[in-house]
Amino acid sequence: MISTSLFPYESFDIRLQFGERKNITVCYFECDEHLQKYLNRHKLDKKTIKINYRDGEPVKSSQTNKNNVQSGTGKTSNGSTNRNRRGTKSVDTNGNTRGTRKSKSK
Repeated sequence: MISTSLFPYESFDIRLQFGERKNITVCYFECDEHLQKYLNRHKLDKKTIKINYRDGEPVKSSQTNKNNVQSGTGKTSNGSTNRNRRGTKSVDTNGNTRGTRKSKSK
């Protein structure tokens, strides 16, 4: 068992430590998936970090594999974002279409 002073929060079983001697950053995580997301987001080098687990070893989750964590900006392969489309025509209850885009002038 690792000292309880390293893990001051009961529900956070993973401790990440990185940085230089004078500028050390410590983060706590609930699960390995959150740790992997943080490492991907901040592009931390695995050689310069130190990860401690409360029980001494990582706990494998049966729900997701840590290799399934994807990083990215949410863009599709053609460069567009995955958001709801705006400015499309909608149909009201009378069957009339009302467009939000301006019509082209001829």
